[in-house]
Amino acid sequence: MKWATVFAAATALLVLSGCTSAPSQEAATPSPEATPTLADPIDLDYRATLIVDDGAGHALVSDWSAEKLRAIDSAGDELWSIDVQINDDPSGGAQAYSAGENVIIDDYSGEVVAYSWADGSEAWSFEIPEVANACHPAQGFGSQTTGTSPILGDGDLILLAYEGMLEEDGCEPTSENGNALVLALDPATGEEAWPSLSTGSEGKTFGGTTIHVSPDRHYGFVSWQDGDEAVITRVALDTGRHTTVPITSARSIDDTGVDHFDVYPTSDPKSLLYVYGSEDPDNPYSSMVTRAAQLSLPSGLPDSDAPTLDSIDEPQDLTMKDTFDAVCAADLAFSPNGEPACVQPQLFASTVKYQGSDGPLQGWYADAPEVALDSIGGYGAPQNAPVDAEDETLVIVPGLDSGVMALNAETGKTVWEAGDSTSDLPWGGQGVLPELGLVIVTDDKKTSFYESDTGKLVDDHPASEYAQLRSGKRFALVADEASTTLWSVVET
Repeated sequence: MKWATVFAAATALLVLSGCTSAPSQEAATPSPEATPTLADPIDLDYRATLIVDDGAGHALVSDWSAEKLRAIDSAGDELWSIDVQINDDPSGGAQAYSAGENVIIDDYSGEVVAYSWADGSEAWSFEIPEVANACHPAQGFGSQTTGTSPILGDGDLILLAYEGMLEEDGCEPTSENGNALVLALDPATGEEAWPSLSTGSEGKTFGGTTIHVSPDRHYGFVSWQDGDEAVITRVALDTGRHTTVPITSARSIDDTGVDHFDVYPTSDPKSLLYVYGSEDPDNPYSSMVTRAAQLSLPSGLPDSDAPTLDSIDEPQDLTMKDTFDAVCAADLAFSPNGEPACVQPQLFASTVKYQGSDGPLQGWYADAPEVALDSIGGYGAPQNAPVDAEDETLVIVPGLDSGVMALNAETGKTVWEAGDSTSDLPWGGQGVLPELGLVIVTDDKKTSFYESDTGKLVDDHPASEYAQLRSGKRFALVADEASTTLWSVVET
């Protein structure tokens, strides 16, 4: 199956010279323009997860059975591969980023390596600092980008942050400055963009995503514990300068006995979302109940370039107020045009709602089916990618009376619905191919292609009951137990 995008028709110009009835020279023939087109699907004989593509015909995928990362082209042919330890991580055992002619791979081994997309030759490598019996072992660091996409642009950095928890006494600090917490790499060279940041000997992390990046990508926020103090650290992503603020006394809301808290930035630099709760191991849905408060930071907080994060005195005008409004307690995702969006399920006593926003603290509610609890926002849940439509950003979610529905990321209003009514089958995920204006959804034993603006069905393809979808800029992979269907955007 092949689709072409709409492109402008060429205008022929007739050049006349002198008084003769014929032109003095032949009219120039316009060069044909390449048109992005979706190629016919290709079957791969292994279970593959798309990790990143470069938007120019290369992709990095994980091969689960062979425990390899494979660089492939748009025809699915292998360019090169490396061995990697595959685990149950949703990313397939690695994070990766495309930067120009290189793909940068963090495979949780403690070393980040840049390889040439073309032939797999090594461009640079960076080893995360570690000592024997380290409190923050190098294998506990995850990665993310300061940009809006894993295809990095000018000024984007790769952040390495410790995602584990301190589980035993007697461990060794990773340096004389304490335990390394956040490092920033220049993707062009692999060198540190600014000095690494560490916690002191009393610092404890909570596990999971360490640093949440603000919608404008200017700051990162880290929640942690410094001795008996609950603190947050704000890091300027361009310089690494930081300020650490105690919030213990501001936590005047009744969160006694909670197992964790986290702080998310919003589009208002002075307004943060404080999220707290207690997960019941006997109730898998307990994590779907969000308790939140608005944490207001005063302006003019001092910052520092010290290598160790030290708290300032708690500001008197730092306040926290419980909120029962709709909020989105998850990291923002970004559309191909860089527009922010957030959506997650919220479980109430007798109903399920979507809650989301496009960056502000106060968001929206929308009715959701029960299947949303297992499909959106949880660890390991299938991909959910915001979509650019005409004059708005959409989030695509399992529908109430349809297979899927598109919600406006700013208001939560339904823009279009498509597909069959929801079933008990797992939702296999959703992606987007921006150059073609297509939304892809794997659900109900098929992979469907819809127009982004209207939800009109363009085509569909059979899929297994438990197939899962991941997409990039020019690739989409739907993985089964032992095989994968690949679609790629090519030029014609």
